[in-house]
Amino acid sequence: MAPAPPARRIPVASVAALVFLTAATGFVLLVFAGRIPLVSEEASADGPVFYLVPYHYGFAIYDRQFLEIERIEVEEGTAVTVHVVPALALARETFLAYAERTLRAGIGGRPPGDPHIRHRIEEDLKLGDVEHIIGITAHPVHVTTNVAEVLGGRFFREGAPRTVREAVERKNPAIKTFTFTAKRVGEFDVLCVDSGIGGEGTCGWGHQWMVAKKALAVR
Repeated sequence: MAPAPPARRIPVASVAALVFLTAATGFVLLVFAGRIPLVSEEASADGPVFYLVPYHYGFAIYDRQFLEIERIEVEEGTAVTVHVVPALALARETFLAYAERTLRAGIGGRPPGDPHIRHRIEEDLKLGDVEHIIGITAHPVHVTTNVAEVLGGRFFREGAPRTVREAVERKNPAIKTFTFTAKRVGEFDVLCVDSGIGGEGTCGWGHQWMVAKKALAVR
């Protein structure tokens, strides 16, 4: 009987390449799942700091002193730190106050005060459409909230902070922090970037209109 041929050895370089491709594929999947942000989560000690509150269906912006501002204004090349404080991480009455902004403004072709808007917000809460994926046009920002995990199946948490300042001071676990560099001069939108099934994102019906126009101004 002829001797068996020697076992074929896979070159070390091929094994290394296979390991790298597997790891890279896993990384990409985690990015698109929102588990890994495309920006640093380390806060910059020296750069400007802002607080961003995503709600159904819009954004509120606050400066370092927790004063509400119309938009973020920075100079080109600045490292900007943003703390994302989901409205649902706050007290029930605070969340509803933010939602009233949408009702007063009107959205999706619905006029201000249309009760259909309030109905859709309530429906999204019941369906669990409570997350937002924060993006900034022309910047590599892709940050997913995790408020559902913090809520643990409830609509609201008992004893939740009433204000953004209180949420930050109490180190609310739903807060996500990221830092990006403003590398392009101009005005850019802050928006919820996930489109989901049928155009409705992780925050539900009003997702497609959840855009803060020119909310970032880079000089």
